Amino acid sequence: MTADCLEKILMSHRIPSAVPAALREELSGHERIQSSRQHADATSDSFSSLVRTSGSVSLGHPATICPASFLPSEADALRLFDYYNNHLDYQYHLVVPARTKRDIHALYEAIAHGGSGDLNQIALLFSIIATALFYQLLSTESSDVAEICSRETVFLAGAALIQSNYVAYPTVEGLQAAMIIGHHLSRLTLNPSVSSLFSHGGLVSQAKSLGLHLLDCPQVVAARQEKGFDKSEIELKRRLWWDLASYDWLMGFLSGPQEWTYTIQPQHMNVRRPLNVEDDSIGDETELSLSAPTCMSYALHRLRLAEVCREIVDAGAPYHLQGQEIPYESILDLDRKLQQACTDIPTFFRFDQSSRRQFAKLYRERPEIAWQRALMQQGYHSRLCRLHRQYFIRGAKDPRYSYSHVVSLQSARKVLEIKRIMDEEEPLFTPNSSFFWAVMHHVFMAAVILLIDVCFNWDDILACKRKEEVLDACRLLSRAQQTSSVARECINAMMDILCRHWKQEKRPVSSREMQAQLPSSPDLGVSALHDQSTIPAANNVQDSKGFHFARPEQEHNFPIHDQSINLVNCELESAPLEDLWGQMLDESAHIALDTPEWMDLLTELTNATVPSESY
Repeated sequence: MTADCLEKILMSHRIPSAVPAALREELSGHERIQSSRQHADATSDSFSSLVRTSGSVSLGHPATICPASFLPSEADALRLFDYYNNHLDYQYHLVVPARTKRDIHALYEAIAHGGSGDLNQIALLFSIIATALFYQLLSTESSDVAEICSRETVFLAGAALIQSNYVAYPTVEGLQAAMIIGHHLSRLTLNPSVSSLFSHGGLVSQAKSLGLHLLDCPQVVAARQEKGFDKSEIELKRRLWWDLASYDWLMGFLSGPQEWTYTIQPQHMNVRRPLNVEDDSIGDETELSLSAPTCMSYALHRLRLAEVCREIVDAGAPYHLQGQEIPYESILDLDRKLQQACTDIPTFFRFDQSSRRQFAKLYRERPEIAWQRALMQQGYHSRLCRLHRQYFIRGAKDPRYSYSHVVSLQSARKVLEIKRIMDEEEPLFTPNSSFFWAVMHHVFMAAVILLIDVCFNWDDILACKRKEEVLDACRLLSRAQQTSSVARECINAMMDILCRHWKQEKRPVSSREMQAQLPSSPDLGVSALHDQSTIPAANNVQDSKGFHFARPEQEHNFPIHDQSINLVNCELESAPLEDLWGQMLDESAHIALDTPEWMDLLTELTNATVPSESY
């Protein structure tokens, strides 16, 4: 600490010239944001101090700053906690509201009496503040302001954890703080001095240090009974452990370095599932049926989806590690498990008209259940698309795999329809569903599935209808871009990949080449392909709606117009999304990708943006 103070005294006047140029630019950017922020309406007066200090708090050393000195007033802290509890916690439910609110009161009371406060409770409060700040400011400010404020507040949470020696001596509150940041703010570029605290591997390690994976072993239960215990704390620990397990298994069925693997082994733990009870009923020993809606319903049914994803990883990993395709019989078996799990979800998580009418009052009284319903359905249908990805294109041409083609299209359409319901039907998402990267990621992937289908069926009798369907999905993405800077960043990142693949593979092809490059597997025969006699003989065929299609034999004569949009170098910020997708649809007959190349595209799109939410 002394050395740090001396360094500041001797070097403070030289810091502007000593820091790297990139950091100086970032600091000047922070100053511009602060200046513009002074002319904007403040979301809460207490947060203006955080904005004014943006860019300076995280320049300190996390072991020497005083996190408690940056706390907002108690009233503002409670307002932020209420926002988090009402609009964000429903996704994971990592806190027991009454317990956390009691700790907040105790923290401020201790500070008021001259104490320093419990560092782990301070970390938990800062994690809640950082998350609530991010989504509140996204609604009223630019993403830059939201990210800067949240990043600084996350640094304060990390500093509190470091000073409490959390890694060596973890606590439940510290684990809650790290999990909240890891789930909700993982997409932020966090300060490297604290970022490791919020990685999934670190979270699992700290949970094991707390013994959460042994929570219901006979010897642990006996010791607990002998010494006495807090039932709400034990139930909270179960919730935290199973949330980590769910996330771990869901991520195993997502492209990335963790694909086809997971960390938490079911054989290596003994933890009861959380009870399906409301928070204020913990300890009553009366568990409700899974068909009864509670604050834990979503977490428990999300766990069921995670378990099926774990089974998919177990079944697919041996083939993946040997560089082989998963046999189609295995895909169908896993599909049955996913479909059955989706069928088993309770009626209040369904979208059929009967269920929606039956639970309309519940959705008005508890909008979070309506929001959870949408996330649950999106989660299942996006996983079905992913499961059948390998055989999707083949199914368009070979009847043996037609089920995969049909299921993929049905699920993609469901994902898009659910997003429309999120945007248009009451109760509307607060914050907007476009603020969540996972939601937009699923929507974009669903739109790409429809686009791919058009490319491989450009001469289908329903081609015009399919193209209009793709453009409708594109308009959905465009509206999300206008609503949310998060959605705009996510879509632009994925569009960059899509444009690059499209430009690389867009080349004139003859009908003979197209037939040779149609997707196939070693056991696919020529009989599975469309007969050439089905191709119109005329140079241009006009359908009932006036759309013209070129004969494949004439494709090499179609030049790309000089005024067309450059799909690689296009300015994604300014080029209308509908124009880009419209050009792709117009050029769909020029694409000659085969199945492995489409698989590479879909994998790269999945890796483009790792969602902060596991759904």
